[in-house]
Amino acid sequence: MSLDGSKQISNCAGLKAHVVNAVGGSTAVTKVNGPGVAVTRTGTGLYLLTWSDLPGNFLGLTWGLNATTPANIAGHTIAAGLYSATAGTLAISVYNAADALHDLAALEWMTLVCYFSATSVNAA
Repeated sequence: MSLDGSKQISNCAGLKAHVVNAVGGSTAVTKVNGPGVAVTRTGTGLYLLTWSDLPGNFLGLTWGLNATTPANIAGHTIAAGLYSATAGTLAISVYNAADALHDLAALEWMTLVCYFSATSVNAA
């Protein structure tokens, strides 16, 4: 599945933004949005994004957390691991306010915007 929808204005050639949204559950995660991307829980607070088509050179991501009760995710953070260009995977870790790995609970969502470039990026 090609994700070449709307083009963004950027200083990076061929920038692609992949939006992925997932909700937690009892030791599980359910993808809500993210065409061409699978989201899998691999351990406590550990999630793996897998693209069905290799999206290009990984540039980074922005993230957000939301919950029906926002106080339940106060102080939480998300960290990304290395992107595997050969497997098309990106490991994500969710930490609570005490810096311990945290499973997303029911009614807790993570939204990730993963940025890719169709060409290699060189600093100017």
